[in-house]
Amino acid sequence: MKKLLTGTALLSSVNMLRLIVQFLSLPLLARILSPADYGVIAMAMPIVLLVMLFADSGLGSSLVRDKLADLTAWHSCFWLTVSFGAGLCLLLATLAPVVAYWMQEPTLGAVMASLATVIFLQSLALVPGAALQQRGLFGRIALAEISAMAASVGVAISAALHGMGVWALVWQQVTMYAVRLVLNLVLSPYRPRAVFKWASALPHVIFGWNLLAANVVGFGSRTVESMAIGKVRGAADLGTYGMAFQFARLPWMLVTGPLQYVLYPLVAGAQSDSGKLRAQVLLASKVLATLLIAPMALVGVASVPIFDLLLSEKWREAAHIFALIMPAAAALPVVGILGTFILAIGRPEVQLKLATQSSVLWLICLGGSAWFGLSTIALAYTIFTLAFSVWSLRVILPLLGCSLTDYYKAIGGQIVLAIVAAAAYRTIVYIWPMDDAGAIGLAIFCALVCVLGSAGIQMKSILKDYREAFSVPNLMT
Repeated sequence: MKKLLTGTALLSSVNMLRLIVQFLSLPLLARILSPADYGVIAMAMPIVLLVMLFADSGLGSSLVRDKLADLTAWHSCFWLTVSFGAGLCLLLATLAPVVAYWMQEPTLGAVMASLATVIFLQSLALVPGAALQQRGLFGRIALAEISAMAASVGVAISAALHGMGVWALVWQQVTMYAVRLVLNLVLSPYRPRAVFKWASALPHVIFGWNLLAANVVGFGSRTVESMAIGKVRGAADLGTYGMAFQFARLPWMLVTGPLQYVLYPLVAGAQSDSGKLRAQVLLASKVLATLLIAPMALVGVASVPIFDLLLSEKWREAAHIFALIMPAAAALPVVGILGTFILAIGRPEVQLKLATQSSVLWLICLGGSAWFGLSTIALAYTIFTLAFSVWSLRVILPLLGCSLTDYYKAIGGQIVLAIVAAAAYRTIVYIWPMDDAGAIGLAIFCALVCVLGSAGIQMKSILKDYREAFSVPNLMT
């Protein structure tokens, strides 16, 4: 329990710190650099990230879940990953002038060729990073991330002050990946050796390519979604929609994502014990539902004062869009944790199948709703997400030895609590009108009451589930 809580808290703090650093450094950089500098990076980074997605072939994730993998497998996967990363780095650098010519932006070629180096740096860090994750060395991971973040921001600001323009942003990315690589190599218990055996790597290659395909499908879906909304609704509506979704992704970034990273190596050991696996699924779902569902409902009903205070009134439409997508934003981080268990039991093809189905069906829904305005898109997204979540549960839960009835018992109370809390908030602000700060304070107070009260009521049940999930003896008996 201590490792789980500490690791999740550490990585969540890193993500929170990343948001704070971005919030503080962005205004300074934006005052020094021009919109054109940011525009060149905005052209280059989606392509770099797409290629990096292919370079991250899933071999590290496969090694983390396989506690029995010998060093030959680790060394073989390391050299495969590095070779693949080096090849993609050279390919992108070669194609950079072609992309620059097509985009009619001369600077883009050199910028993209330079950014291609981060693909190679990341490929070198993947397997050592997987060893840190498998050993549960989350303090070292947090140290590497914070150091890389601090160094990259320092380099970017210094370069910008010295008049380097867009290259300040390029060096920011290169520095971040370079520092992370160096610290991963130093802090990781894994040390690469000149050993390669294809037979040892093959099972991890099969696992990794299924995971890679699922990630590529998800990335492609998000890209097409942005292009479609931008094409049909225009840049302003796309910006509004994107801002609403930045807030919607915070629960995943700050809670579910760190928990997934920490939980993955722990649950991999339970793949042959259906009872323990079921207990872990229900425990994780219950904890996430307690932490997220009611607070997200309250953020949704208080979205207008929150957006007005944080972003100004010009983003009020984004607040209304966020309120409409709030049910989906609350459901996805809770249901999404099940993907960790699917990977832990070695079934990435299930994730690929669901990702493909979800992407195709959502893009069809988007095509039908985009012509009627952002509110229609947001409603369609929420209805689709909730419906597909139910379908996903019907596919995933049987594989994890869990029934829909047990799952709904674990999270159903939080759904009811969220509805009651949102209704109570609305009633209070209707009877006693208040300014933005007061409304936000009321929402925070209600969220804390919901989380702490619910956690207190469920504490015995959660501790019982934890003992079953991780085979911890009951010291109180």
